[in-house]
Amino acid sequence: MTSQAIIEVVDDNEDIRQMLCLVLDAHGFKVRTHCGGHEYLSAQRSCGPRVMLLDIRMPKMSGIELHANMRQAGDDIPVIFMSGESLPHETMAAQETGAIAFMWKPFRTEQMLKAIAQGLQTFQSA
Repeated sequence: MTSQAIIEVVDDNEDIRQMLCLVLDAHGFKVRTHCGGHEYLSAQRSCGPRVMLLDIRMPKMSGIELHANMRQAGDDIPVIFMSGESLPHETMAAQETGAIAFMWKPFRTEQMLKAIAQGLQTFQSA
């Protein structure tokens, strides 16, 4: 993997954010974490190759709502949805957004790295 790639992690669970940060950092990625959609939207947009790991179920703004806001604002970062407890309609909505992948928590590191590689390929092709 490339150390120049930035992974944006948006999840309301601090333990999940910390765990993903540790794993991704160990694989050479730069990681930015956000505790929710509003925090991501108010942060300065990162430049260069990037992929987002986005939780579906979060308070105040769901991952699906955040993704819609991002697209409307022209933020075309490839998104990988993740969830530990989504309802069928949420899962279907996430899969219909054009996301790179949908992963159920807990997921295997290899599955995540494969989805990130796919997202980075998509980013570079755009």
